[in-house]
Amino acid sequence: MPLKQKPSGKLISFEGSEGSGKSTQIARLAAHFQRAGREVLSTREPGGTEIGEQIRNIIVHNSKGDEMCAETELLLFTAARAQLVREVIAPALNRGVVVL
Repeated sequence: MPLKQKPSGKLISFEGSEGSGKSTQIARLAAHFQRAGREVLSTREPGGTEIGEQIRNIIVHNSKGDEMCAETELLLFTAARAQLVREVIAPALNRGVVVL
């Protein structure tokens, strides 16, 4: 669902390496917004949709252990993001939700 009007929600992205505390900080910020009366949606990338979770599984669990080429990994991440934006993020922003 493309954005049809100026969204009233907020999108806040957390970046960092594994084990850097992103999940902890997301939970703390979500609690802050919820105490302030805002609806909050936390999601992950890749993932957050059925297709995104399948892509995540491909990226994380390569059964043969073969090295995935950089272009393949980039396109898989991009595909997962496109699905997440269309199915989850854009509709939530249009409803005024804070998306983390």
